[in-house]
Amino acid sequence: MGIAHQRFYFFPAAAPTLPPLLVRVVRPTAPNAAEPAVEFAEALADAKAGALAWAWSGAGGPPAPLGDFSPHLDDQDPQDAELLAFHGRTLELWWTAEELLPASFAIGPGADEEAFWDWLAASRDDDAFVARLRRPATRIAVRLVTEADARLVDTPLLLVDDVDWLTADEFAHLAHGGGLAALTARPPATSPAVTQAEFRAAKLALVERALAHDLAHGDRRSAAFRASELARFDPPAALALIERLAGSLKRKDDRKGIVWALAYALHRLRREPARADLLERWRAASDALRSDILAELARLDRYP
Repeated sequence: MGIAHQRFYFFPAAAPTLPPLLVRVVRPTAPNAAEPAVEFAEALADAKAGALAWAWSGAGGPPAPLGDFSPHLDDQDPQDAELLAFHGRTLELWWTAEELLPASFAIGPGADEEAFWDWLAASRDDDAFVARLRRPATRIAVRLVTEADARLVDTPLLLVDDVDWLTADEFAHLAHGGGLAALTARPPATSPAVTQAEFRAAKLALVERALAHDLAHGDRRSAAFRASELARFDPPAALALIERLAGSLKRKDDRKGIVWALAYALHRLRREPARADLLERWRAASDALRSDILAELARLDRYP
């Protein structure tokens, strides 16, 4: 999978009195065509999960996970809310695995077992995988651990949601120069507690510096695609960037790609009140570029 997604790692209980850990991390976006980037994205997810489990298990080193699981989650779905919580806690979930391959497992919510299997069918578009899982599922208590449950904000390069947020030198150091191992050589601190504002600021800083690099090198296409990332953390800044790019295209620019990217960013900003003012101004201006963006936006907005 090339796009960023939530991945859950299951770590067996470190002691009989402790619950097993379900560690949630972001596996960052990486272009499928660039094998080194994909390999690094996988390594980063694995390293973060190990570091978080180490911090919460009290073990003498990073524990080994039984396996990992990547369901499709929707932050608008109440069933997924407990799995997507900012901070983790002890949860009662359903667990099942393949009979001969315990590392191939599924875990998730459900008021009863039937509700769990319905949730699983909806969250994994893989009927063959679901068919191989053992029935009945087992109700278990786990401690959900998230990236905000330890101070990864103190090593923000671990928090990239896209490999492209890294500079070339950072990528080379982390992927091939031992940098990732160095960043996870000790368990991260679990206090003081990370706030949502602190976590958001760390992510925003990573996006802002990547965007500054795009603009400094006149890469308006990359900056346009960056607008949708900026929209997650700073909607007013994203709207300002969209306005800036729509008024600064050059003949050599990838107009088609930029049109789609800016329309997608505006689509992601559909709940931002200030978007309506920008769209009203653009409809009044009615120049070709803005008209094309509005047309693409109309298509995207049909599918919330």
